[in-house]
Amino acid sequence: MAKRMNYDEFMEYAKAHYEKGGDTFFECWGEKEYGMFYPDGITKSEALKLFRRELSHQKDIAGYWY
Repeated sequence: MAKRMNYDEFMEYAKAHYEKGGDTFFECWGEKEYGMFYPDGITKSEALKLFRRELSHQKDIAGYWY
């Protein structure tokens, strides 16, 4: 079973993947938000999917305005 990251590990991972969608989580999420959505933690694989989904969303919004 894959290791689940705690809040601090997730923030480091989001920072390391800042330009790949991790920016939203690194800049906007606190421990409360993380605990609310991932009370049991999140794996690196799950986090990368989350980051990619957020980046796609950001690109959709940017395309709408330009």
